[in-house]
Amino acid sequence: MENVDRDTQATKVTGLMEFVPDLMDEMHHNEELTRATIEITPARLMALKDFSSMVGLTINLIYLCFATQEYHYKDMYIPDWASDSIGYLGYVQGASSGLLIILYTINKKNLVTKMKWREFVDSNKEENRVGELVENTDRLRVEEMPIEMTH
Repeated sequence: MENVDRDTQATKVTGLMEFVPDLMDEMHHNEELTRATIEITPARLMALKDFSSMVGLTINLIYLCFATQEYHYKDMYIPDWASDSIGYLGYVQGASSGLLIILYTINKKNLVTKMKWREFVDSNKEENRVGELVENTDRLRVEEMPIEMTH
């Protein structure tokens, strides 16, 4: 919907009407997600993204608050507990980000498949002109067929 031409009212409405099937698919898909055994709703995905962001913020705050420079800024010192915390929180953030990617992919695969299928069907309609009769010069006329083919 981001690439809809919004110059005039007519182009806005036309652009919206082109996206109606995708919007309907997304609404049905979100309804199905709320009834699934494992509910992968957009709200849960946002909560997981926020959790991952907070873990990253915590890592940066620990590093910012407890890392110090020694020997005229030649060496950096980080307490062992802070270094261990950063490492463990890094694993937590990596796992949560990986889980977020997997769940997002599971969530969107049906919508993307339907959208691409619709585009494929529309392009085939344009290429093949459904409903128009095409002259077939390769077929045999009745006079040219053997008797076995006509019965």
